[in-house]
Amino acid sequence: MSNHLDWGQKAYYEASGGDRVGLLALDEGHWAVVWAYADPHCSMQVLSFAPDKAQEVFEESRKGAEQREGLRYDSRREWMGSSL
Repeated sequence: MSNHLDWGQKAYYEASGGDRVGLLALDEGHWAVVWAYADPHCSMQVLSFAPDKAQEVFEESRKGAEQREGLRYDSRREWMGSSL
C-alpha cells in the first residue's frame, strides 16, 4: 500500500496578473483549491474543502479574477477534454 496522495487537476486558470489557481481532487474524495500568487506576493495557498464547496470556491475565485483583470488561460476553453 502506498502512502502518497494522487491529486488530479479538475480545472485551472491563470489571471492576467499572473496568479494561478487550480481545482484539485484527491483519489480519496477530498478536494482542494490551490492558489499560486504572482510577484510581489510569490506564495502559495492550499485549502481543502468538501467537493461541492471546492468547486464553488474555485468558480467564485475565477469569476472575480475574470472581472478584475481578465484571464490569460482558462481550462474551460483551452483543455482538450473535460474541465469544470
